[in-house]
Amino acid sequence: MSPVNVVRPRVSYPDLERAEIFEATGAETKETLLATVGLNSQDTVVEIGCGVGRVGKPLAGLCRKWIGCDVSPNMLRFAAERLQGLDNVELREINGYDLQPLADASADVVYSTIVFMHLEEWDRYNFVLEAYRVLRPGGRLYVDNVNLCSQQGWEVFERHREFAPKERPAYITKCSTPAELATYLKRAGFKSVQCKEDGLWIRAWGVKADRA
Repeated sequence: MSPVNVVRPRVSYPDLERAEIFEATGAETKETLLATVGLNSQDTVVEIGCGVGRVGKPLAGLCRKWIGCDVSPNMLRFAAERLQGLDNVELREINGYDLQPLADASADVVYSTIVFMHLEEWDRYNFVLEAYRVLRPGGRLYVDNVNLCSQQGWEVFERHREFAPKERPAYITKCSTPAELATYLKRAGFKSVQCKEDGLWIRAWGVKADRA
């Protein structure tokens, strides 16, 4: 999900060009997923808000199937171009509120990165509930957002507070707290929920129970 007029938190890669930054951040997210929820060659993996496939490209070679979901048909067209030649990739258009194109218990990993910052709290939680629905028992969920409790996150908050109410962009970074993300996962039914504060970011993940 990459709407226009997004005010994004600033991450510095001073020695890299734009294209290299794009590739570097995709690879960095891949390593984060490997370190949190893990991936294996038999997994069906779903990304909520895949954009142009920044993360999907480095992940697709590690799993049986990678499914990229996005609200923007334009982003999906770019993703199709970027990911052409990968025969285990599917792209699905979603409505921005749920994962209805996907069947129950059809995935092993669901993740969403730099998307929750553009969503209202209720929609964040709804995607967590939807992830639980589409995951098989034992499946894993990863989400992240800008950390309001960190100094970097507070600077983002203060910078956005400077906008007059009527002048705020339609899509502006909305931070989270660790307790918020952990609560969503626990309320949805995930077990072994963990949160890590990592500078600007909160990273949260959990496991769908093997049985009710």
